[in-house]
Amino acid sequence: MLDRLRGDGERPVVDPGLAGGLRDWLEVGLAERLGPLSDDRPVRVTKERLNQVLVCEAHLAASQEGPRPVTMELARGSLVDAAFRHWITVGRSDDPFVDALAALDVAGDQADVVAFVEGLHASERAQLAADVAHHAHSIASGWPLVSHRWLPRTQERIEVPLVGGRVILTAVVDLLLGAPAGERASVCLVEVKSGARRLEHRSDLLYYALLETLRTGAPPFKVATYYTASGDIDDEAVTEDLITGVLVRVLEGTVRLVRLAGGAAPVPSPNPLCAWCVGLPRCLPGQGRAGTSIPRRGRLEDGEESAHRAPPAVSVRGAG
Repeated sequence: MLDRLRGDGERPVVDPGLAGGLRDWLEVGLAERLGPLSDDRPVRVTKERLNQVLVCEAHLAASQEGPRPVTMELARGSLVDAAFRHWITVGRSDDPFVDALAALDVAGDQADVVAFVEGLHASERAQLAADVAHHAHSIASGWPLVSHRWLPRTQERIEVPLVGGRVILTAVVDLLLGAPAGERASVCLVEVKSGARRLEHRSDLLYYALLETLRTGAPPFKVATYYTASGDIDDEAVTEDLITGVLVRVLEGTVRLVRLAGGAAPVPSPNPLCAWCVGLPRCLPGQGRAGTSIPRRGRLEDGEESAHRAPPAVSVRGAG
């Protein structure tokens, strides 16, 4: 595992002008689109918001109308992330479920998840504890103790302000390995996933790589996604072409987020996931794509309550 993450080959030489050129590209691309924004409310860009706004602006707007719903899958993911951090920092766990839940409680920023878990029926809680124990066993089997010489950092927050702080690119990386770069790239970024492989996982990692480049002046030499259920790891060497490519994606998504923050109406983009969108009752293009019709009470006005019914099962084959 560690051999794959750290490697034994020669690391790429850091281009001292790369980070500055990338920042200039972003600054110039955003500067002309910030007029409607107030200075005291910056647009915060995360991997989740980027993914959502690039798929469908209307979906992003609908998903932000209420608090995040906590599901069993979300709770499991949060607990497994905490179990991974516990293993990397402590090196053992007597009860992964109890230790992970205690870690979330102490952190304080996932009180909704803690409340959800504590409110589960005893049988559901026992099944969740068994799932977390399975993932924790996979972690302990696949990850040896990481030497302190590699400077392991868990849940490290990266924030990159742009255009005078009016836009902030932000991310929280599950694990960073390696000392800050000198002449050669030396950092590896790792994202931990408790679910199945998804196409956007690679884009998320490259977004992290871009932020690390902007923050430190040097790109990471490798990024990796670790899947706790199977113990598999997907790793990829970082090149300047990859960093440049993800910058184009980040700039496009950020421009859309800026436009929405300035009061523009979100544009719907019907896609195979429309049937599962929380905004489907108010979206005629989405209903057409999903192949369903949701009854509404008269004209649909802003803030008007809509009648809901579950959409029919829709094939998402080929959705990625």
